[in-house]
Amino acid sequence: MLMHSFTKREKIVIFVLAIALVIGFYFIVIHYPVKTRLEEIAIEKTEVEDETTISMAVLENYKKMKDELEEILAMPEDKLTFMPEFDNVETLTLYFNTVFAGTAPNLSFSSASIDGNIASRTISFNFTAGSYQEAKNILTLLTGSGFRCLMQNVTISPTEGDVAHNELRVSGNIVFYELVK
Repeated sequence: MLMHSFTKREKIVIFVLAIALVIGFYFIVIHYPVKTRLEEIAIEKTEVEDETTISMAVLENYKKMKDELEEILAMPEDKLTFMPEFDNVETLTLYFNTVFAGTAPNLSFSSASIDGNIASRTISFNFTAGSYQEAKNILTLLTGSGFRCLMQNVTISPTEGDVAHNELRVSGNIVFYELVK
């Protein structure tokens, strides 16, 4: 029995089974692991591309901020402004005493409105100036405090007659911004 001769039919069946085993072995050992690894590599590639895109966006934002900072630092020192810490009313009041020296201003401080970490405080003002140049100087000092601010709704009108030769009534709003920590 050890030396059994296989018939042609048995040889064909064994040959087909051997080919099926080789094909099965190929799929189990080579094809599926390679296919799985290629899928993993594709996922990793997508993740790396996403991280690269995010990094490029962060780099662009960094460059933009750096350019803005360099532009700010290149400005003359009298044009630089900053946001003081919240609540800056006392400092503003002392500054206004200097700005409006010699006039009797009517100042109205609104309560601060807070949006995120920025507080904005609107101050309404009106005063009488002896001349247009005096009004212009006061408004220049008012916006040149060094604090971040925005002048709004400024009205200049003569008390009587024309602007060039009479006292002027000046009114408006200025918004000061403060940093809330």
